[in-house]
Amino acid sequence: MIKHSTSLKFILLITIGLFISEVTSMGIIAFIPNISYLILSIIDATLLITFATPLLYYFSLRPILSVISEREAEIVQRGEMERQLRIQTTAVETAANGIIITNKDGKILWANQAFAQMSGYSVEEALGKSPNILNSGKHDSDFYKKLWETLLAGNIWHGEMVNRRKDGQLYVGEQTITPVFNSSGEIENFIAIQQDVTERRQAETALRASEKKFRTLLDWTYDWEIWTNLQDQVMYNSPSCERITGYHPDEFIADSGLLLKIVHPEDRDLFEAHVQKTHDDLSDSITIEYRILTRDGNERWIDHTCRPIFGVDNQYLGRRVSNRDITERKRIEQDIAERNAKEKVLVETIHSMQIDIARDLHDSIGQNIGFLRMTLDRLSDAESRKHADLQMEIQNMGKVADETYDLIRGMLAMLQSGNSVDPLSFFIRYAGHVAERSSFEMSVLSHGNSRQLASYQMRQLFYVFREALSNIEKYAKPCRASVEFTWTEIDLSLAISDNGQGFDINSVQSGDHYGLKFMRDRIERLNGTFSLDTKIGSGTSIKISIPYEK
Repeated sequence: MIKHSTSLKFILLITIGLFISEVTSMGIIAFIPNISYLILSIIDATLLITFATPLLYYFSLRPILSVISEREAEIVQRGEMERQLRIQTTAVETAANGIIITNKDGKILWANQAFAQMSGYSVEEALGKSPNILNSGKHDSDFYKKLWETLLAGNIWHGEMVNRRKDGQLYVGEQTITPVFNSSGEIENFIAIQQDVTERRQAETALRASEKKFRTLLDWTYDWEIWTNLQDQVMYNSPSCERITGYHPDEFIADSGLLLKIVHPEDRDLFEAHVQKTHDDLSDSITIEYRILTRDGNERWIDHTCRPIFGVDNQYLGRRVSNRDITERKRIEQDIAERNAKEKVLVETIHSMQIDIARDLHDSIGQNIGFLRMTLDRLSDAESRKHADLQMEIQNMGKVADETYDLIRGMLAMLQSGNSVDPLSFFIRYAGHVAERSSFEMSVLSHGNSRQLASYQMRQLFYVFREALSNIEKYAKPCRASVEFTWTEIDLSLAISDNGQGFDINSVQSGDHYGLKFMRDRIERLNGTFSLDTKIGSGTSIKISIPYEK
């Protein structure tokens, strides 16, 4: 109807235009007198063409040309749309993802070859069917209920779904389902795009399992393992660090400077110098030993080994650090060193003791044996001697033999006891032996708590003690003798005194009186002090002081 009214309008307008042109031409010619018919015709035609041509173009030719132009544009546009449609159709049909189009009831209207390959159903088999042909039974009703609620609400649903192929095999499909609306805004179709991600999910599961396995291996390693990147940031820190340092692994990750902070101040320069070398990707494995201070302030020794880490493309990634607690090993090494030092001292002590024993055997026992030999020589000429003199000589020989026996017994007691002997009870026992065979009274007193003496101190002090009591027994002729021990925090004081005949100290030269020199030298070897106080008729007093071994 619209097309017909437009055509009539064009015809009417052209007719009116020609009429107006003809009337105008005739009016103009009427004002020109005496003109020939030929000229009149020419003028009439010219005016008619002049007035009719614009009207014909405007009312007839221009709309026709416009329509032709529009038709040509439509043809070009339709061709481009068809080309684009062919491209899109080809892309959809040959896409790697499976695509199906369903109506609003879920019936499949179209499917591409990728869907057929993925599901095992041909396109012809799938058309008219419901996507339920892929139902694997792995999803419950709530899953599908939420899916349809999302789609019917006009929203796009995206997720993963376990589907079953035609041959019964299961596969994981990552799907996006989009509702399509008609001009009235109602859902008319659904487009589902599906990608088979089974291999990817299997690879991800295997990767997670592998990562879990190796992380478990690292987390349960006894050593403290660290991975630092190029910026010295801690990328991984094994749980063993808490057992060794008292700090949680996350504390080292949050504070990259914590590792340096816990290094012992005396070892910090060593550690910082080591850090300067660690990020040389040409450097090989580096090992140092240093100390750390744990959270509770304890000191621990660490065996620290770091080595470069490279990626699959040989790109330098940082350093792997292995820290091992070697505190116990260091303690054992220190014990061995101390034991070796003690063994060295012991060897030197034994050597010194051998010299002392040899000297004592030579000086004391040798003198006694010499005395006994001379006495025996005199007794061999016993015809000219009185019985009383012989009796006296035999008694003196007996005393010398007893003294020699006591000396040997005391030496054996010290050698056999080592450091286990109680010095006070040992000296009291020896003093008792002397008192038993002598004619004077002997008292032993002790003040303070007795302490253990080193073996070499015990040995030297015994020699001095024995020499002092021997001199009292042989030369002092006392009625009473006393021994007094005083134990302080820093040293031991020993006082030995008698009320015997005494002697003039000024008349005795130190070089001539070997007993005094013997006692003084031994006490000075112990870094002690030795003093002598004597007076003729008033007895003798010896005072000794020796410091304890540190």
